[in-house]
Amino acid sequence: MTVARTNAQAQIDLHRKLAPRYAYRYSFEFSRLFQQDWHAEMISHVPASAGEILDIGCGTGFFLAELEEKHPGSVGLDISHEMLKVSDEYVPGARLVTGDAEKMPFRDRRFDAVFCKGSLHHTRDHVGFLANCKRLLREDGVLIMSEPCNDNPIIRVARKLLYKKSQHFDEGDEGFTKKGILRLCDEAGFEVTRVKKYGVLAYTFAGFPDHLGVLRFVPGSALLTRLFIRIDRMLCAIPGLSLLGFHVVVVGKPRG
Repeated sequence: MTVARTNAQAQIDLHRKLAPRYAYRYSFEFSRLFQQDWHAEMISHVPASAGEILDIGCGTGFFLAELEEKHPGSVGLDISHEMLKVSDEYVPGARLVTGDAEKMPFRDRRFDAVFCKGSLHHTRDHVGFLANCKRLLREDGVLIMSEPCNDNPIIRVARKLLYKKSQHFDEGDEGFTKKGILRLCDEAGFEVTRVKKYGVLAYTFAGFPDHLGVLRFVPGSALLTRLFIRIDRMLCAIPGLSLLGFHVVVVGKPRG
């Protein structure tokens, strides 16, 4: 059995168990506020003229639902049929495809924009995955990613321990450094046009109530989350302090 096949089955098995947790994660107002801000940041990079859009690793469909509001007819791809069954509840009538993101069951140059929100690190052939994204994009298309960032050594160690100890993560799903993900994009044939860090306080306290649920018990958690989001924007915009960011948002276009 190949490494790719082994990983694909591992991801299917993992996300079959996680599907109910994802629905629970989005059931809190404060968590939805954070996720909506995150999604808005990513969607803001879609060209106004974009028609066909693909969300790779759409999971339970919460991002796809917001994408669908602004760009009707978007397509969602996920390897987990269990995840897509949840997605079908939140995005009725959406075009959903069960498939392996490392194989991409679509024709060349079909899409104007391809989204990867936390999808790349679930694959093992990162350059191959990105090259497939490039294959799917039209000449003036864009790739928009948000991936776990390990520039901060404290975050890197914390993630490694969490991925190792928790049954809700695959130990092989490593995050990236900013330089590392830029190098991967370059090797896959992308010209990166935008890169920025995202998420510090809001990411920690509001993003994942299924792991850290402190805000569930705090009065005014929605207001506090809005404050965290504003503070995060300032932190991630300041050189040096941006090291605190948990994710890196990357926008690129096909080169050549």
